[in-house]
Amino acid sequence: QGDLVMPQNALQALLLLLLVSAADCFSLVPASMRTTMLQAPARLSCSNARVASRWRMQFSDWNPQEISKELREQTDSNLASMRQRIEDMKLEGLKTDLLLACDASRRGLGSPAGSEERERIVQMIEQLEKLNKDKSPLTSESINGEWTLRWTTSDSVLGTKRMRGFRVAQDRPILQVIDAKGLKAKNVEPVTTFRWIMGGIKYNNSVEAELEPMSSSKVRVLFKRFKIGSLLSFDAPSTARGELDTTYLDDGSLSGISLRISRGDKGNLFVLTRAISSSSS
Repeated sequence: QGDLVMPQNALQALLLLLLVSAADCFSLVPASMRTTMLQAPARLSCSNARVASRWRMQFSDWNPQEISKELREQTDSNLASMRQRIEDMKLEGLKTDLLLACDASRRGLGSPAGSEERERIVQMIEQLEKLNKDKSPLTSESINGEWTLRWTTSDSVLGTKRMRGFRVAQDRPILQVIDAKGLKAKNVEPVTTFRWIMGGIKYNNSVEAELEPMSSSKVRVLFKRFKIGSLLSFDAPSTARGELDTTYLDDGSLSGISLRISRGDKGNLFVLTRAISSSSS
């Protein structure tokens, strides 16, 4: 409380100093104004006393220890929030770099086995897998919906060993639709053949599959029916099966694009993206 009275004494001393230094000028002031000026310090002193009294009443309940604790908690919360934002920025930067590299490699055609480009992409994939927060992707709503394949090491998916006129078209996306609740999936690949005939004939090949959960992230894929264009379809052989483990999945809340990374049982890698609005209900 003594500290609160100090400003009053200091202010009075300052006023006296100003009055003394202005003594020569004071004699020139009219008598009526001299009385007002002489009474001002007293009024100011009373005013300061009232302010000090209000301060005492206002802050008498303050507990320095509680205030210090609140400040520490607020500081810790702000630091934690800042660290999280930095981590989110790093993650989104890594995602962006990966997708740019995937697109530059034309879904994997430009990054064959043994190339430096493939090695660089695989390294970024492994970094993201270490940052994966969703340990149970099969139960996450984020896994449902229509996904676009951005990159893969699978020659069969890229169709590199097919006849040239029946390979996967590069001007349209390879899609995968997942319904984790219904344990169903569908792959769709675009094809353009007979390109010399008015730009070629465009159609889609597709395969429908059933999913059998093996863990919270891994499924067995049982292919059931193949379809070529809109005219030809047939049942898949019983040997047409595989396994798929989702090693990275995010909800896309920061960038608007959800990213999924999966590994097949034959060692192939798959990088897919999905716009948030395309998630299934």
